Amino acid sequence: MTILYWLLFIISAISVAGCLGAAITMGMRFRETSYDNKQREAIGAIASLSMIVPIKGVDSYTEAHLNALVESLLEPGTLVEYLFAMESADDPAYAVCQHVQTRHPEQHIRIILTGPASGRMGKQHNLAIAVREVRYEAIGSMDADVQVSPDTLAVGLRYLVRPDSGVVYFLPQYVAPGQPRHRVPARGTPTIYGPPGGLLVALYSNYYYQLFMGSLALNTRAAFITGGLWLMRVSTLKAIGGLEQFGLTVSDDAAIGQAVRKQGLRNVLVPRTVRIPFEQLGLRAGGRHLLKWLAMLRAEGIGVYLSILFSWHPVLWSLVTLLTGLLLLVLTHSSLYLLCGLVLFLVALVIKLASGLILNHRVYVLPALRYLPLLIAYELLAVPFLFSAGLFRRTIVWKGRKYVLGRHGRIMG
Repeated sequence: MTILYWLLFIISAISVAGCLGAAITMGMRFRETSYDNKQREAIGAIASLSMIVPIKGVDSYTEAHLNALVESLLEPGTLVEYLFAMESADDPAYAVCQHVQTRHPEQHIRIILTGPASGRMGKQHNLAIAVREVRYEAIGSMDADVQVSPDTLAVGLRYLVRPDSGVVYFLPQYVAPGQPRHRVPARGTPTIYGPPGGLLVALYSNYYYQLFMGSLALNTRAAFITGGLWLMRVSTLKAIGGLEQFGLTVSDDAAIGQAVRKQGLRNVLVPRTVRIPFEQLGLRAGGRHLLKWLAMLRAEGIGVYLSILFSWHPVLWSLVTLLTGLLLLVLTHSSLYLLCGLVLFLVALVIKLASGLILNHRVYVLPALRYLPLLIAYELLAVPFLFSAGLFRRTIVWKGRKYVLGRHGRIMG
């Protein structure tokens, strides 16, 4: 029992240290930098962009998000075209895209019908077909649920100019209905957490996945991207062999990132977020949605999955250590184990809450205390159930299609 206790203590201590390091990284390094005008002139600006939106179905916000995209403000002289790619004109998205096209006659907007995906990942199928139609120097991909700011694309292109940039991408931030854009909400602004399933997904994505994957991307030559919004030169796309190869994996983000790094280029995290509305889901449906992502993590291998389970959740494992110390107090009448476990648990609480404060202040521009108490509830109540269920999950349903996953998210059926 004492061996188990000290093993749990070491795991918890490593998790606490990892959370602290990730929070410090995001707090210190998630800030925009750019070349001055003379450096940019010497390197050569990217003068044109083909922006693709693979789309299937519509939500209440789809048209507003597409309007925000085509109203983007780019550097003077930059050419841009927008390609909305869907499988069929029968898709409800077709009429919405037509409306956006009609509303913005000054923009170069085309609707690409890609045909049936035929067992391939729908998003990558739409992208691969649309890429054949691009006319410009750089390409971009944006999920239809992403909301950009007016200068998002311009910022992304400035990072893509750098010589070692293969792909540049943005962190997605899930936002609740009515969540203010400014740092401190106006007096009387209600605190709205949104639907419980959407909140569950947001807690995992905003305060766990983005914290650890974002810090990893800022510290290393990471072999992954987050696929909500990314930009790439067409020359890089040709060098990695195009997008067709990624149609048989649901883990296309990781596959694209790995292909880019093999070319000696970097997957560059732009220190800027894009916004995604909360999923409009009840608690059970939100759990099922989150299990899709956990199934994709599990497909990367049991080692990866367990390392994430143990390293991302310091409060959970320090509590398990504390409870084991309480049991040892009963068995051995020694308070050492309980005291060490209690100190570790309190430190884990402080550091986890501090990481949330840092993310709210430096990354998400939210009121400092927003969601913090919910992080503890998520970690202690949701994580044991979800990660246990995800350990055995081999199928996911995405956009109404069911996929059987193999190694590295490869679609097996």
